Amino acid sequence: MRTVVRTVSWVLLFAALGAAGASWFTPTPRLDADDASDLALDALSGAEVDVERVEPPVRMVHETGEGDLVDAWRVLVDVRARGADEQVELRVQESAGQLVYVDDLIGDAGTERLLSDEQFEVLRQHRDDTLADRWVLRNALAAIAAIGIAATCYLLATRSDPIWSAR
Repeated sequence: MRTVVRTVSWVLLFAALGAAGASWFTPTPRLDADDASDLALDALSGAEVDVERVEPPVRMVHETGEGDLVDAWRVLVDVRARGADEQVELRVQESAGQLVYVDDLIGDAGTERLLSDEQFEVLRQHRDDTLADRWVLRNALAAIAAIGIAATCYLLATRSDPIWSAR
């Protein structure tokens, strides 16, 4: 019986450590539509833009200025500015939680900008790290649990003689 307990303990010890290590190699979760809307609203709120309405986000592929393709959410927002309702398009990167594109061009020819340079700078710097924070917290808790399991398994594997010989 001691041999079985020791063998199972060693297997569980390495399985727990392997599972904890593997959790750090899983990709961070991706933003869903609600997260993308919230991020867009938070960014616009930080830039002091008066948001009237947000349309449901649409998943898309955004091409960056360097020609890279990025999975993103397209969020259309109606804003009140300069005494009129205008529409602003924001694209939120699905994997990083940051804005990758803002289209605020208005007017008949689409040449007039709705947002000021200061507002654009606030939008450019806005980033939401809640997904990454949740990923780190999940992995840290998995590592702590794995260490507890591994310590218990190690004790059982190396000190099982006194437990089983007491009978």
